[in-house]
Amino acid sequence: MKKLIPPSWRVNIRIVQRYLAARLTGKWQQLAKHRDTHAHDDFLPQVTLTQPLGSMTGHHLERKKHNLNLAIQKLQNVVILPGQIFSFWHLVGNPTTKAGFVEGRTITGTELATSVGGGLCQLSGMLYFLALKSGLTILERHPHSKDIYTDATRFAPLGSDATVVYGYKDLQIQNSFSFPICFRFFITDQAIQACLCSAQAIAEVQVEFRTQSLESATHVETIRYTPARATAELVSSDLYPKLLVPAHLR
Repeated sequence: MKKLIPPSWRVNIRIVQRYLAARLTGKWQQLAKHRDTHAHDDFLPQVTLTQPLGSMTGHHLERKKHNLNLAIQKLQNVVILPGQIFSFWHLVGNPTTKAGFVEGRTITGTELATSVGGGLCQLSGMLYFLALKSGLTILERHPHSKDIYTDATRFAPLGSDATVVYGYKDLQIQNSFSFPICFRFFITDQAIQACLCSAQAIAEVQVEFRTQSLESATHVETIRYTPARATAELVSSDLYPKLLVPAHLR
């Protein structure tokens, strides 16, 4: 029966289901919305993360940068008030060609392929990692279904990723501070920087990714410590099977 329903219809059904659930639980009223960006010049970077854009070159890299820049325009300087929830897809919207997005590399199920909006997972992963390092509350996060990198090509710790699939998998972060925050981004030809900004000081939290190599996968436990290392929080426990990358997508 599921195969008889067009993919676009299935996405719309999921969107309606998420909307109704958010309304019923009261989460909808807590979602951060777009605001005037000029009011937040007093917000200074408190926790910063910089990553290379990966090993891609040529049109693969340019398409990824294009998609990242479009999404960044939607997320830049959006104020998240105390108790409010940052939802990646609520702010970015549906990454369609009509919205200006292009095809980029993505993991679909157990395969590496291309899809419209591909490459945005690096942005969501950086936001997740920033949230971990800042002590924010993670309400929803999904790991990738496969690990496409080796130790030599990996640009972020395994376990710091957050895949996003419109209508199905979101990244949701709650501001657990007593003051407003926002995210800012800077992208160059080869790197991207993400900052958690605020008018108040934020102490960086230590995060540890404990890995265990298995025969065909890697198990990762994400541990977050309080500033004084008095307590440790198990944030997630994820399993990453290995994925062979086709040559034309490397």
